[in-house]
Amino acid sequence: MFDAKRLTLLAAPVLSAAIFVGAASAADNPQEGKPTMEEKAWLSHGFTETQRQSIRAACQWGIENKFIPGGSLLLIHRGETVFREGFGVADLKTGRPFAAGAPCWIASITKPHTSTLMAMLAERGKLSLDDPIAKYLPSFTGVAIRDKGPASRQPKVRELLSHTAGCPGKKAFASGQWQIKQDGTLAEMVADMSRQGLAAEPGTAFAYATVGYRMAERIAEIVTGKEFAALMEEALLRPIGATTATFRPSKELIAKMPAAYDRKPDGLVPLDSSARLEAASSPLSAPGSLIATVDDVGRFLLLHRNKGVVDGKRLVAAESLQALYKPWRATGAGYGLGFNILKTGPNGVGVRIRHTGGAGTFAQLDFENDVIIVLFTQVSGARIAPFREQVLKAIVSVFAPNDRPAPESPDREGE
Repeated sequence: MFDAKRLTLLAAPVLSAAIFVGAASAADNPQEGKPTMEEKAWLSHGFTETQRQSIRAACQWGIENKFIPGGSLLLIHRGETVFREGFGVADLKTGRPFAAGAPCWIASITKPHTSTLMAMLAERGKLSLDDPIAKYLPSFTGVAIRDKGPASRQPKVRELLSHTAGCPGKKAFASGQWQIKQDGTLAEMVADMSRQGLAAEPGTAFAYATVGYRMAERIAEIVTGKEFAALMEEALLRPIGATTATFRPSKELIAKMPAAYDRKPDGLVPLDSSARLEAASSPLSAPGSLIATVDDVGRFLLLHRNKGVVDGKRLVAAESLQALYKPWRATGAGYGLGFNILKTGPNGVGVRIRHTGGAGTFAQLDFENDVIIVLFTQVSGARIAPFREQVLKAIVSVFAPNDRPAPESPDREGE
């Protein structure tokens, strides 16, 4: 049942952060030495200090084994924040602590936000997820499958969100077979995609890529008459209280972001921050450009946990959200509309959903155990799977001791 008091607690403008070894200075925690409200909630939910320390130790393991310089972790149990901490450093050069509320590039965790927004637009009658995309993107009328002639039918809007529209995937782009226009307006980019053609018949195969989400983004702009970044903030981010989340970070926000790294055999290598921010602020917002905090993503997952209700008011119907949690046949197993589906219930709807991001970000909602996990670093995601597995094992041992963390699946999850 929705608990407005708990959601209000999470959505408070200032949240004190419990910080452990190497995570932050005393200035970040003015009541240092006193239990934070998260620590009090942890104990009130029946967990022990030993269990909390086991999660902290798993985070520290990633630092000691040079997978990451630092990160932030948010755990919400039964709608209430029970763990919210930063650990390690945000910048190896300066030693700046990685704050619990540090804004990060969340990369492909943007996709669940986008699919949720599209579900909201469908509920409001702006579009139908079963519409052929040419209804909104006329240049796709008669679209062909490369080297095979016209497609048997049009891709549907929902297939853009499940990566089953027949668009070229990561492997096709990596091979150089598709060269999509990267400059100009989003409308020009989408038109170029139609000229490039599809890689497979719509609805027949899963191919993880950003292309379908770029097309969905353009459709959202067409049916609302609003630029996508502004639409996302107005319709979803601000109503749920994600006040930091943005596609267009200010200079002040950028200054608070942790440095980005890649993990190489000889250690952590800094990435070009200007190139990263240029990618994050490109017009291709829907696939993976959001800047957000763990609190912002926690509020987003609370929207789903609370079946579409925020502060006692319904933002979207529960049925509209549940439609996102159903794995589609063409994905094999594991991907719905913007979510990786780890486990389904008897009705075929996901009861454990997640998405990862190539920037080293992770977000999961477990309906069965009523646990939300948001874990951020800013190290290329595919390089840090052992660290993430270590943290998840520690979390599962506390909240769901009879379960096992789902195995890593990059192609399904967005690395």
